[in-house]
Amino acid sequence: MKKSFFLLFLLALPLQSHSQSLQDSVDQLYIRYYEVLKSQDTITRLAGKINHLEKEYNNFNELVKSNNEVIKQLTDKELFSQQQQLAQRRNKIVRTADFVIAANVSLNAIKQLDATSDFHSKIASLNNPDNKDLGFSLSGEVEALLKEKIIRGNKKLNGVRSDKFIGFVNDIISSPLTEAVTTAIPVVESIRSVIDLVAGTAITGKDISLTEVQDLKNSLKVYIVHYEGLAKAQAEFDQNLANLDIRKNALNLLLNQYITDRINTLNPNTINTDPNVQNQNNNDLINKYFNKSMVEAKVDKIINSDPKNYNRHLNDDRLLYPNYTLNQAKFIRDEIESLGKEYISIYDSYQKALEKTLNNSKNIGDPQKIQNTIDVLKQNLVKVEENFNQSLNIVQLNQQFSDLVKY
Repeated sequence: MKKSFFLLFLLALPLQSHSQSLQDSVDQLYIRYYEVLKSQDTITRLAGKINHLEKEYNNFNELVKSNNEVIKQLTDKELFSQQQQLAQRRNKIVRTADFVIAANVSLNAIKQLDATSDFHSKIASLNNPDNKDLGFSLSGEVEALLKEKIIRGNKKLNGVRSDKFIGFVNDIISSPLTEAVTTAIPVVESIRSVIDLVAGTAITGKDISLTEVQDLKNSLKVYIVHYEGLAKAQAEFDQNLANLDIRKNALNLLLNQYITDRINTLNPNTINTDPNVQNQNNNDLINKYFNKSMVEAKVDKIINSDPKNYNRHLNDDRLLYPNYTLNQAKFIRDEIESLGKEYISIYDSYQKALEKTLNNSKNIGDPQKIQNTIDVLKQNLVKVEENFNQSLNIVQLNQQFSDLVKY
């Protein structure tokens, strides 16, 4: 019995040991399982994070792509803006050549206004002692007055033949003794010389009385007033023109400097600006260096050397176009227009002064002939002004300036 119990005990030992091992294995399995579960949870969380990162990455890529498009658009806009600026710069430089040509043409019209005109020729003829446009000639009137008031039918005056005396007087009238004196009025001085001659003759003899000399002086006074009126109108006209000449010459120098600056900017050191070197005239400067085709060809050559490098061209000293350049152009345009108007005003004032003198002289000449002369002067003045305005062509100058500031 004891032996049977012992055997059972022995058999039971391995079973108990095996059961413990199994339990241990199961425990280990559970531990590993939980660890796997934990790992799986970590992996799940990690996968979620990775998915989140992938989404953020995708969003970042979209943002980068979008930003690149914006940057590209900004760059394109900047390039387009530079391209536009360069095109505008080119147009300004080229159109400056057009403006300079128009300004020079207008200024030349002002310079040539006083050169020749029927208006001046007609006025000059009125001072001729033999001219009869007004219904009288000074030489004829003086001779008639001498015969009426001094000679009075006598063959001699103080021993001098009357015809010789008249011939001497006519020579004085035709060739005034004071002709070389710039401050004198030749025709008026010739009348005074005749009076002096008669007075001197009266003193040396008995044929001419003091009363007769005084009567002659009074009769000749109206002619003195007439020719002094013409001379005064002429003197005022000449003085006004001289005053404008100062402005005209200053404007010519300014335009010359303006053209020179534009030439030397586009083609550095082309024109010598040494004050001791005589300036080239505006026509030569334009024809040699600054006509439109030359300017356009030079500008395009510079730009075409690197067509897409807009920034480089905008900073190229040869293509610079400062804002003051437009201000200078405006001043030149305004001054030409102002001078043109003032020249016309001076001519109009001269015409009115002449009319006043001629109307006051209708009592010593033929009123109808004097009126005809006034009408001819008016017609000639109209022609002068029309021709001047056509040559000045201020409309064209204003158009060229308008085109210049448009860009």
